[in-house]
Amino acid sequence: MTGDDQDRPTHAPVLKLTDIRKSFGSVHAVVGISLEIARNEVVGLVGENGAGKSTLIKILTGIYQPDGGSIEVDGKVVRFRGPRDAVASGIGVVHQEQSLFTNLSVAENIEMNAVTERGSAVRFGFYRWGRLNKNAAASLARIGSQLNPKTRVGDLPFVDRQMVEIARAIRVEQHRITAPLVILDEPTSLLERTETAVLEREIGKLKDFGSVIFVSHRLDEVMRICDRIIVMRHGKVVADRRSDHVTEDELFKLMVGRESHAVKRDHPVDDGSLVPVFEATNLTRNGKYRDVSFSVLPGRLTAIIGATGSGRESLARAIFGAEATDGGTMSIGGVAVHSWSVTKAVAAGVGYVPAERKVEGMVGALSAAENITLTHPGRAARGPILVPHNRARIAQEWFETLDVRPNDSSLELDRFSGGNQQKVVMAKWLNSPNLKVLVLDHPLRGLDPGASQTVNEHIRTVCAEGAAVILLADTLEEALDIGDDIIVMRDGEVSARFNVAVDNPSTLDLLEGMV
Repeated sequence: MTGDDQDRPTHAPVLKLTDIRKSFGSVHAVVGISLEIARNEVVGLVGENGAGKSTLIKILTGIYQPDGGSIEVDGKVVRFRGPRDAVASGIGVVHQEQSLFTNLSVAENIEMNAVTERGSAVRFGFYRWGRLNKNAAASLARIGSQLNPKTRVGDLPFVDRQMVEIARAIRVEQHRITAPLVILDEPTSLLERTETAVLEREIGKLKDFGSVIFVSHRLDEVMRICDRIIVMRHGKVVADRRSDHVTEDELFKLMVGRESHAVKRDHPVDDGSLVPVFEATNLTRNGKYRDVSFSVLPGRLTAIIGATGSGRESLARAIFGAEATDGGTMSIGGVAVHSWSVTKAVAAGVGYVPAERKVEGMVGALSAAENITLTHPGRAARGPILVPHNRARIAQEWFETLDVRPNDSSLELDRFSGGNQQKVVMAKWLNSPNLKVLVLDHPLRGLDPGASQTVNEHIRTVCAEGAAVILLADTLEEALDIGDDIIVMRDGEVSARFNVAVDNPSTLDLLEGMV
């Protein structure tokens, strides 16, 4: 550890871990973790997918029990037998995938973290609605939110739902603890960049009365938001640095063991002789988008950007046949398609990596190998029969190519970290023998920088092999870095188009089209 690592307050920390260990069979997920979180401190937790962050969070929230080591909260040794014990000790979590009940009100969702009857809005199994809404308003006020507690969560935009998650995380009995500790697990991964500023303000308010563990793969925001940054690799803490004493490049190298590098890319030239692999003409879905026209040539990547409500997500789903259109036409390889559906799209060589991978992109109860060969059995089949040995061999090839961890394709996909699940979902479509169009909806969301580089390299490989790629970029920088063409959407319409090699657009040019 450096001198920065020894700079700690003298009073008891909100949280202290000593030699925490956790294994699953032969996989050592957490190896001798020791760390401290001080009062009124925001600490970043970063690491590659599979570094052990998710396992550590599950230990802190009582989902997993450690195999060894000790946990102290406010100077007292605790043992969490389940999530309720963690909440009672003042530890709340906002998970990467939101866990709110969208059919209930804001107040009802927040009340679910009340750990005792004292101050509770429930009596004899019934809500006291006045107390319920008052309690919720108080929790919201602590983070500076003015949301109406009576509003149904399903009617809220995503960023406001995050505020409800945070308010619920701090809904603990204050007489039981000195200060709450809130764990924010990838809270910005599903937010647009313009929305993250709202969340950053709320984190600042949290720091006034509690402490925060902030988990994110966006290194720039980790450095901007956090006082201190803890880096994990292979289940261990490899660095603990003050954010003002480290650079993004240093963090990247600490996380992945190698330096970050930019990949220069030659943009394919359109000489007018190529037939578009994909073409859309006046595509319309009422209430979502209208008269959208564009084409993608072989070997080129078209990035589609837009703010919330631009219609690009619905457009991507329509290209894959997951949503119907109300007008317009599509063609694949110059052949018009009719009565478009997911089945027909897959048969025509269209692949789709959705933003909600857990819901639409994978079957968590099946093994990783089964997921990879689910859509295109290919070499794994002998006639109509799927051969397990062949399936395992194909999966292993993709595991090594994409550096999936742990390196065991027989494990259920639910047991992998989010980033490694995303790699498996990608492999499912890269395994296609006739891939013509690959639609990627925020493919780098939830990936660490090293994994993002790996995925980007394979996206470029798909283009080099002659397929067309349609990308819903997570950031403007991502669109500029990897796109050959960029389409900007606003309020359901195409507001700007750029050929990256010819127009050389800036982020400001893109923003002007978005707003």
